[in-house]
Amino acid sequence: MIENRELHVIARSHAMDLAVIACSSLPLEFRREFRRLARGRVTSTYDRRTGAKEPVPAEAQCRRVAEVLAGFEGRRAGGCALQTPLNFSSKHLRFLISLWSVQQMTFQEVAERLEHWRQFLLWIRKRVLIALLNTTLISGASNVHNEYLRCSHAATYSRPDIPVLTPDKAMEAIMEHRSNLRKAARALGTTTHSVCEALREGRPQDRQLVPGLTILT
Repeated sequence: MIENRELHVIARSHAMDLAVIACSSLPLEFRREFRRLARGRVTSTYDRRTGAKEPVPAEAQCRRVAEVLAGFEGRRAGGCALQTPLNFSSKHLRFLISLWSVQQMTFQEVAERLEHWRQFLLWIRKRVLIALLNTTLISGASNVHNEYLRCSHAATYSRPDIPVLTPDKAMEAIMEHRSNLRKAARALGTTTHSVCEALREGRPQDRQLVPGLTILT
C-alpha cells in the first residue's frame, strides 16, 4: 500500500513533468499527445533483460522529458514537423543521431542520453529502433583517452535545460481553460500561486492580464 508521503512525491514529480512539457516550444496538440504518452510511463524505467520496472527520481523524469522534447524541437527546426510523437521513425532517429554525432560527450552523458531515448522508444512500442540507437551513435564516434566520445568538428554537449514557467505559457493555459485558474494550474503541473507569479513577473496588477479576461478561481 502506498503511503501518503509516497503519493505526495509521485504527485509532485508528475507535476514537474507536466511543467516541462507545458513550457516546450512545440505545438499545443503535440504537447497534449506527449503528455498522454508520458503519463504513467516516465515514473519508471523498464529493464528489458529482467522485465522489472525501477522507479525514476523526479529530476531524472524531468531530464528525460526535456531530452526527448529537445530532440523533437531539433527535428522540427530541421524541417520536419511531426504531428504526433507516435510518428517517430528511423529517418527521424538518424537525423537526430547526425546532430548528436558532432557533440563531444563523456561516456556517462552518452549513456544517459541513450537511456532516455531507449525508454521513449519503449513508450511508443518501437523496439526495433533501439538497435539503431545503440549501434549508430556509438560506432559513429571514436574513443579518445577512454573518457570522451568525439567526432570531427566536435561541439561541447550540454544537457537540455529544465524550463521555467513563463508568462506566455501561463496565459496560454489560462486561455485554453477558459480563465479557470485551477484547471490551468493542473494542466501546467503546478500551483495556482505559481501561475499567478508567472503572470505577475514584476508588472502592476492592472497590466497582468489581457483586457476583459477575468480569472476564475
